[in-house]
Amino acid sequence: MLVLAGDHIYKMDYGPMMAHHVENNADMTIGCIETSIETARAFGVMSVDEQCRVMAFQEKPDKPEPIPGNSDRALVSMGIYIFNTDFLCEQLKADADESASSHDFGKDIIPAAIEKYQVSAYSFRDKNTGEQAYWRDVGTIDAFWEANMELVRLSPELNLYDDEWPIWTYQEQLPPAKFIFDNDKRRGMALDSMVSGGCIISGATVRRSLLFSNVYVHSYALVEDCVVLPNASIGENCQLRKVVVDEGCVIADGTVIGANRQQDEERFYVSPQGVVLVTPEMLGQDYHFAR
Repeated sequence: MLVLAGDHIYKMDYGPMMAHHVENNADMTIGCIETSIETARAFGVMSVDEQCRVMAFQEKPDKPEPIPGNSDRALVSMGIYIFNTDFLCEQLKADADESASSHDFGKDIIPAAIEKYQVSAYSFRDKNTGEQAYWRDVGTIDAFWEANMELVRLSPELNLYDDEWPIWTYQEQLPPAKFIFDNDKRRGMALDSMVSGGCIISGATVRRSLLFSNVYVHSYALVEDCVVLPNASIGENCQLRKVVVDEGCVIADGTVIGANRQQDEERFYVSPQGVVLVTPEMLGQDYHFAR
């Protein structure tokens, strides 16, 4: 199963986690994954004993608790939980009655459950290879951009063409992507890229980029290392490098983004790693999302 939940993407089989929950007679089981100590500082960190019982939970700690027997790795929460039904109802009611609670799952409910009940950690691994399951945090622009860029590489860890892990999701019925014009200075092409249905690459060049549905790239434009969300339009002679273009953006002819950080920061959001986020609001445009 491939799941996008909140700001995480993961690909895994839930059966072993359910078995782990039952075998350990747990009231609650938390899906976890191992990361480096440095990476763990951005997540909720589990402190566990040798039997994988959760002894403590730290939200984004400066000094994450390492896993037993490995001082370089920590166990972080993936935001996946299994509860006994009665236990979950009981905890939600108790938290609702607590006036001092912020009613936050990670800050209040999980720590309270750890103190009094059997809470177990399950470390996700591929049942065939023993390697950790695919999991990416996409809660920042840099992480979102990187997760998408992985997909266009030669051998991505998450292979969208893997028949053994099909992705079942709603997909609008659209015509195939179209590439038009074939002159030396005006050739519609995409290299090392993924281009979705409904897109038209009209005499433009797309490199190492991922284009969602219904994107129109006009003549003489250059799009490199970009993630372009649905229904965006990139005008003639535009040059975009390392940009995330939000849904519905209309990029005016001749716009250059990603070449001068100082200029980009005056109009857009630029991430710590230099990824530029462009939204309709930043362009002074009003884009209405259909419900």
